[in-house]
Amino acid sequence: MLFLLPGVVACSKPDEKKATNQPAGPAPVAVQVQAVGTTTGTPFQTYSGTIEAENTASLAFSVAGTVRRVLVHEGDQVSKGQLLAELNQEEYANLLAVADASLQEARDQARRSQQLFTVQSLTERELVQATAGLQRAEANARLARKRLADTYLQAPFAGIIAAKLVEPGVSAMPGASAFSLIKTEQVFARAVVPEAEIGRMRRGTAVQVRVPALGRAFRGTVQVINPVADPTSRSFSLKVLLPNPGLRLLPGMLASLRIPLPAGQSAPVVAVAPQLVVQEADGASVVYVVDVAGKRARRRRVVLGPVQGQQVVVSQGLAANDQIIVAGQQRLHDGQPIRIIQ
Repeated sequence: MLFLLPGVVACSKPDEKKATNQPAGPAPVAVQVQAVGTTTGTPFQTYSGTIEAENTASLAFSVAGTVRRVLVHEGDQVSKGQLLAELNQEEYANLLAVADASLQEARDQARRSQQLFTVQSLTERELVQATAGLQRAEANARLARKRLADTYLQAPFAGIIAAKLVEPGVSAMPGASAFSLIKTEQVFARAVVPEAEIGRMRRGTAVQVRVPALGRAFRGTVQVINPVADPTSRSFSLKVLLPNPGLRLLPGMLASLRIPLPAGQSAPVVAVAPQLVVQEADGASVVYVVDVAGKRARRRRVVLGPVQGQQVVVSQGLAANDQIIVAGQQRLHDGQPIRIIQ
């Protein structure tokens, strides 16, 4: 045993050296944590939105021709039936004159044929042919008269000219847009509502809509709740109808919609300070929570709801009993060892 002892000692030294040279794991990151908890939900939801026209129409001539006059400009307010532009009418006026002459001739022929048929000097077949000729002439005259009338382009409703796409002297083709007309006597405030919250919305609900550009709020009602979600964002479109006295509300203005919730919907909600949410490169919103053992950080993807006071509601991804990391989260990744400090 005395002779084996040095060998044992010599063999044990490399193992000890190897053990001491093993790389240590990443140093824990010092963090502070707190319980998420809940807060009292507000009796309303607030959404960002945009003002839209109640109706938008693309106006076009229904016949071809050369534009003779354009009587309005972009931004002009027009009344229903107001003349906006007209084509050169010479060709269509000539066609109407020819059609009227043919109609006069057909009427005379039909009258004579009826007289001859009465005295039995004309067969019934010949009378039918004369009557049919009169009907064709009347149809041709009506068509020629309509085509002449179609050289005038009028506003189908009162609104504002949003775009003017024709000028005098250019050729207009049937169906090619000449003007864009928007109806703004009433307007919509449109907002996007997450899937988790659309079930709380009701048509006819009175809504307060604040427009920062005008520095005032307007009262409206929920008019449209789109029943089909956007396939990418899984969100729904909601529209609030607003009166627009003085036409001050213009399409494109930003708006804030404050929508009351139905009775019993203002239950406690999970909410956190906005600075605790990390925005990643792909647009995802994440927070970091402590695992069950209290030794590692776990990345948790969340869906954010409306801002409520100094906090933002977390509608999905976070529970009230989670321990959220409130300091040091910018240096973390999923599974990162942590050391909790007070």
